[in-house]
Amino acid sequence: RWLIPGLADMHVHLEHLPDPAILKLFLGHGVTQVPSMDGRPFVLEWRERAARGELAGPRIVTAGPIIDGSPPLRDDNLAVADAAGAREAVIAQRRAGYDFVKLYTNLSAEAFRAAVEAASDAGMPVAGHVPREVALAEAIAAMDSIEHLTDFGDALDARPPAEARPFHWSKLLLAQPIDLSKAEGVAARLLAHGTWVVPTLAEPERRVGRPEDIRRWAALPEMRGVPETALEFWSEQVQRSGARLDEDEWRLVERGRANRLALVAALHRQGVPLLARTDTPNPFLVPGAALHDELALMVEAGISPWHALAAATRNAAAFLGEERQWGTIAVGRRADLVLLAANPLVDIGNSRGILGVAAAGRWWDEADLEAFRVALRVDASAGPRADGSG
Repeated sequence: RWLIPGLADMHVHLEHLPDPAILKLFLGHGVTQVPSMDGRPFVLEWRERAARGELAGPRIVTAGPIIDGSPPLRDDNLAVADAAGAREAVIAQRRAGYDFVKLYTNLSAEAFRAAVEAASDAGMPVAGHVPREVALAEAIAAMDSIEHLTDFGDALDARPPAEARPFHWSKLLLAQPIDLSKAEGVAARLLAHGTWVVPTLAEPERRVGRPEDIRRWAALPEMRGVPETALEFWSEQVQRSGARLDEDEWRLVERGRANRLALVAALHRQGVPLLARTDTPNPFLVPGAALHDELALMVEAGISPWHALAAATRNAAAFLGEERQWGTIAVGRRADLVLLAANPLVDIGNSRGILGVAAAGRWWDEADLEAFRVALRVDASAGPRADGSG
């Protein structure tokens, strides 16, 4: 038997299903720590109840509602029009008890700077997307983590600026022509400022797919725990995206996949600290199970199983400033642990073979975990929605 630290999925969206049964899915797949990237009052309540052992699930830290510009990119983001509004939003989130701030795409440069300053004054980390009005170098210097590889797309574009289109859907998948030699300069900036990178490799893998892909994803073992309404919604969403593509565009999808794997490998070689996050519950990313897909993709990119596991354990604890509390197995650490049937350092797929989980002072065996993996189907009245949460 092989013991590893409890896993951390460092980018999840709990707000999409206000039913605590979703927490059991994480635990059923060995995930004992999550940050919710778009907070709600009920997530704060779950955080406290999970910490007291009243809810079976991972430990939770949570951002407040996503802070975006006006108009916001998504209707349920918190829109701020100027610097004053950004400062007020951060202060209100600190008073409400949220742990960190998430910034988004449509923020003005003025509002971005005010939000970062207010978060620093409040002692709150800053994560999120690089706003369109903010230069990548400025965002790297200001933010604690950058959440998606696509935020580096413009900095790596292989075409001269005059030839580069300002936006095309392929950029959402990092599918434009890129120059990987530029990754060294990006990595140097990230390292200089101690900024973490979140590849979120699994989410774009399942954002668009052919009919045979959708059928294969829907038949995966972890889908047993997903309500039929969610599977139907996911299938329709992905099918709708793929139906618009011709063969040339499908080649762009393939190029995006190759680019993402090559970029995460290049950043890793330069020593940039990486975190394992999934963006669940976007299409076919089942809470908890999706983290194992993320680890497999990191290894496919050329990262060793040891470093992939570190991204979901030791690195996650270090990012939160809690490396002396959890993320490694040692005397005095929190007993958040996962027992495996086989060695994940030989085959990262062995991380899925979970025999038991210890978390919050309790031990759950295989039978417990199997029940957790289908808890959402049993308990939830509606499935998770997926709308490109990011």
